[in-house]
Amino acid sequence: MPAWVPNAISMLRVLLVPVWLVLAFGARAVALSDSAVDRTALLGVLLALGVSDLLDGAIARHFELTSNFGATLDAVADKLAQVATVTFLVVYGEPGFTPLPWWLWVTLVLRDGALLIGFWLVYRKHRVVHVEHRWHGKASSLVVFAVIVGGTAAWPAAVVQGGALLSLLLIVPGSIAYVREGLRQLHAPNGG
Repeated sequence: MPAWVPNAISMLRVLLVPVWLVLAFGARAVALSDSAVDRTALLGVLLALGVSDLLDGAIARHFELTSNFGATLDAVADKLAQVATVTFLVVYGEPGFTPLPWWLWVTLVLRDGALLIGFWLVYRKHRVVHVEHRWHGKASSLVVFAVIVGGTAAWPAAVVQGGALLSLLLIVPGSIAYVREGLRQLHAPNGG
């Protein structure tokens, strides 16, 4: 297996985000004209985003192709997909979709902003940041992904809101753990 394959899959995920947004705005335009929305392509792109997220890491681990760059690219692709889709579903969710709560967007932006600042501070000091995916990050990503699917598929608002609340219960303690790890790397003699 060529070493570039997992990173290429992560880059594909980055490129799928604007595809989803174009389709979502098209579906919203259909909904605004009081026509039925066909969500097949939107859900297909979400499925491709989810499968590619699982696939890049599985390939990297199985063929021992893991790298700090790959882990960072994977995290960037995840955050970009989450923030873009959640932003759309918060701002443009109605009509045609189940809107997501604004506080989910605020939570994601605050978390990702803190992670970006932490990444920059550690990199500035040590010229390397050790990116490690942990269970809480994977669990919160999975729940947020389910919430995005639910909003896109126009699931009942109570189900989507419940999923958003569950994601909040995972994001907050996970974010605290990532900030602690960032502070540890920042204060370690060689970025540790």
